[in-house]
Amino acid sequence: MSNKLLLLLILGVVFFSACSDDDKDPNYDGTYKDSGLELSRDGMALSGKSVALSGNTLILGNVIPGEPALAIPVTITGNVVEGTSSNDFREVKVSGKIEGGKMNLTLAVKNKATDIEGTWAVGNLDAGIMATHFTFTTDKEKVKYGETEVAPENVIGFVNGIFGWMLPTFLKDITFTSDGNITASYNNDMNNPQYATSPKGMAFYNLVGGKLYISANIAGIVEDIGRSTSDPLTEIMVVLEQGIPFEITKDTEKETMDVYMTRETLLPFMSLLPMLGEVMPEEFQSYAGFITDLGPIIQEGKTAELGLVLTQKKTAE
Repeated sequence: MSNKLLLLLILGVVFFSACSDDDKDPNYDGTYKDSGLELSRDGMALSGKSVALSGNTLILGNVIPGEPALAIPVTITGNVVEGTSSNDFREVKVSGKIEGGKMNLTLAVKNKATDIEGTWAVGNLDAGIMATHFTFTTDKEKVKYGETEVAPENVIGFVNGIFGWMLPTFLKDITFTSDGNITASYNNDMNNPQYATSPKGMAFYNLVGGKLYISANIAGIVEDIGRSTSDPLTEIMVVLEQGIPFEITKDTEKETMDVYMTRETLLPFMSLLPMLGEVMPEEFQSYAGFITDLGPIIQEGKTAELGLVLTQKKTAE
C-alpha cells in the first residue's frame, strides 16, 4: 500500500511539474530583423529595420523619423504583442504576433494637430515667391562657381532664381498628413502637363526638438517606380532612410514655411550631387551642373542652407 501511495505521489509531482512548465509564457526576447521581421506601416512594408524585445518593452530601431530607438511598453498575450507610445506630437501603436521565431508587426501613427499638417504649394510664382531656399556665407569676396569666379550674392541670386522658378513646373505641392505621411503632387509628363499624386507609405515625417525629420521608405519607392536597387535615385534615398533633420522657418504674413538643411546636414550629400543628372527630369538635366557646382561652395563655406519654400494652400484650392 505504501509503495502504491509513493508511486502516486511521484506521478503527481511529475504531472504537476509538467503542467507548470507548459503554463510558463514563452520567452520572446531578442532582436528581430531581416527575414525574422515583417514590419508594415500604412499597408507598405518597411525594409532594413530592426525591432528588439526585452520583457515588456519593444524598441523600434530607426522606424520613426528622428527617434532612432523608440521604446514602447507592450503587453504580450500568448504570442500577440500590443502597445502604445505617446508624446506631445504623436502616438504610435504597434500590434502583431510572434511565430516560429519571426515577428509580424504593424504600425499605426497618429500625429496631434500642428500648423505643419496640410497641403503646401512649392513656392508661389504668381505672388513672386520662388520655391528655393538657398543661402551661404564665406570669408571670400569671390567663389568659384563652375569655371567662373563670382560674388557670393550672385550665386545665391542665380540658384534661387533659376531653380526657384524651375521646381514648381514639376513639383506642384506637398502634403503632410495626420498619420505622419508625406505625399506630393508632381508633373509626370513635362510635354503634356499631367499631375499625379504619390501614394502613402513612401515618405514619413516627425517633429523632434523643433526639427522636422523626414525619412523615405526605400522598399516602397523601389517597388512603386520599378527601379533596381542600384539606381542612383535609390542610393540617394538610402541616405534619407534613417531620417534627416530639417530646419523650419515660418513667415505668417506670407503664409510660407521654409524647410531646409544646414551645412552640417548637407555635407554627407555632397558626394551624391553628380548623380543628379541621372535622376532629374530629362528636360532639366542640363541644369544639373549648376547644382553639382554648389558642392565645393557648401564644403568650403562657413554656413549654408538649402531647401524649399512652401506656401500654405487654402482648403478650396
